[in-house]
Amino acid sequence: MTEVMPQFIQVKLDRAKKETTEEVTKETTEKVTRDYLLNILNTTNLTLDGAMDLLGIPEADRPMYKDLLKKKWLYNISY
Repeated sequence: MTEVMPQFIQVKLDRAKKETTEEVTKETTEKVTRDYLLNILNTTNLTLDGAMDLLGIPEADRPMYKDLLKKKWLYNISY
């Protein structure tokens, strides 16, 4: 019984570490991509869609980045 409990705890800890790592990676990727978008927008004449094309952001992810930019009041987005 004492062997099973530590294994159970280790499995829970490993799962928590994996989930935390995945969440931090996702958040970091979103922030870095947002910063890249802002840099491109501030240093070129590209539109937001043009900047997303340049970065190769998939169509499915674009609404999320538009929302990130809106929420942070970093870019005035007009549709």
